[in-house]
Amino acid sequence: MISDQSIQAPVRQRGLSLVELMVALTLGLLLTAGMIQLFGSTKLTFQTNDAAARVQENGRFAMELLKRDLRTAGTHGFCAARIEITNHLDESCGGGVSDFFDPNRAVVGWEYDGTGIGDDYTLPTNLDPSGASAGDWTSTSDQGTLPDVLDGLVVPGSDVLVARSMNVIPGLTADPGVPNNTNQASINLLSAHGLPDDAIVLVTNCATGADLFQNRTNANASAFSAGSGSCSNPGPGNVNIDWSTSYDDSMQTFTVGATAYYVGLNANTGEPALYRYNLTTGTNGSAAGPEELVQGVESMQVLYGFSAAAPAGDGQSVDNWLRADQVPADGWGQVLALRVALSIRSPENADGDQNTVVLDLSGANISADGDGRLRQPFSTTVALRNRLIVI
Repeated sequence: MISDQSIQAPVRQRGLSLVELMVALTLGLLLTAGMIQLFGSTKLTFQTNDAAARVQENGRFAMELLKRDLRTAGTHGFCAARIEITNHLDESCGGGVSDFFDPNRAVVGWEYDGTGIGDDYTLPTNLDPSGASAGDWTSTSDQGTLPDVLDGLVVPGSDVLVARSMNVIPGLTADPGVPNNTNQASINLLSAHGLPDDAIVLVTNCATGADLFQNRTNANASAFSAGSGSCSNPGPGNVNIDWSTSYDDSMQTFTVGATAYYVGLNANTGEPALYRYNLTTGTNGSAAGPEELVQGVESMQVLYGFSAAAPAGDGQSVDNWLRADQVPADGWGQVLALRVALSIRSPENADGDQNTVVLDLSGANISADGDGRLRQPFSTTVALRNRLIVI
């Protein structure tokens, strides 16, 4: 029997309408855009903070390193006061002999033209040392342009500084049983000196004499010799052999350290950096070559605290801050302090200001084209401890 109740057709399922689809797509796009904006903002914040941290870290490290090295410049060892040093080095060899090893110069420097107090200088986009020549740097009249060993290493727009220090050799002293007088070419020692060939050496008894010379004996010898040497071995050689005094077991022995500080370019990364070059072995430089210290340094500016002699000054306080080319030729011994300023940039683009950045570095207005990198100036004033007290 067939029922009279009607049979209902199944309910048809309906999809999204066009309006609902458009609303959903719009909401999705808004959420996606918000997430992209949040990601971009977070990335920019991270890049900026990372760049700032790198610049701050590099700046503090560079300042501490320079202060540590420069404070020891010009030391005469354990002598309580300065003593007249007899210089046996052959300054006629040229190439920076007087620049690097003059016993009366704790520091010397070269000023890059146009980067003095009040000058405006724009750093080239490509900090290539080949874009500058030795004549772009000047110093006092007897020093002149940049020494050959540093030519082609320093980027444009950056000063060069050379500091001299003494490194004591504990226990190495003269043999008191074999007196050394002023007409002998050697000083007999109690033991082998162990120094590399042609090392620059200072000996003194802090009372009657001090001698600066290039040692001509090998590491196994129990004697120093100031015999003459050629200019290519690898430093200046000696011009005379007369010692300033007869040495005994009160003699102290020091190796002479001469170190150049400058801004160079890393050939592998193309990034500028603060470099140190050990010139201790002579005017040809060390076999190891330059040593990169701090990445991101693109300019260094140096001023020298000059103390005028009486009656213009007291010889123990800074009267003027001078450029390297303003220090008198015989006035490097009156430099008591250094003012060093560095421009340091972040390693990568930090999406920062694209406008030209102008930094005050020791009174010079150093500009760099805006490239999105973070830049910051750092400066310090270093007193040369061994120049502050004059007796």
